[in-house]
Amino acid sequence: MTTSAAAPARLALEQACSAVGFDAGDAEAVWLAENQIWRLRGQGVIVRIARPGQLASASREVRIARWLADSDVPAVRLVDVQQPVEADGRPVTLWQELPPHQHGTSTDVAGLLLRLHALPKPDIDLGPLNPFVRIAERLDAATTLCEDHRWWLRGLHRDLAEAWSERPAGLPECAVHGDAWGVH
Repeated sequence: MTTSAAAPARLALEQACSAVGFDAGDAEAVWLAENQIWRLRGQGVIVRIARPGQLASASREVRIARWLADSDVPAVRLVDVQQPVEADGRPVTLWQELPPHQHGTSTDVAGLLLRLHALPKPDIDLGPLNPFVRIAERLDAATTLCEDHRWWLRGLHRDLAEAWSERPAGLPECAVHGDAWGVH
């Protein structure tokens, strides 16, 4: 992403940091995509700026992060400020920066997921799992796909969504993690 593409999020970053008492002057862009991630150098804070219109989702994310902390699940922790912060029409959340670390092994991740799935269902409206959120929109917007690949992926998406809608009932509801390996 170019510097000009990051400009709108930079304004949100500065407004949000000012609102909660942090200095965004030396912020470093970590990930500039659909959501933007910034590091406040020397402050131990990571700032996540979501797309406009995602305040409800960011609020749910904050409630879930607090539930995980209260449940002693080792997960990234929120910075202790009122959040999410709405700045320049975007929801902004602030997180404690992790120290240098290594990725967990498959066994490590499996153990954490078992721990998460064993927790009682939280008193938070998690909503149903939808593994296909904005897939059609993303396929339509993809600039690196030729039409043959886009057509094939649309068909696969349709087939998978149909199979998902016909999955058998059985297991009790529990919290699941949508991207257990997701690291930026």
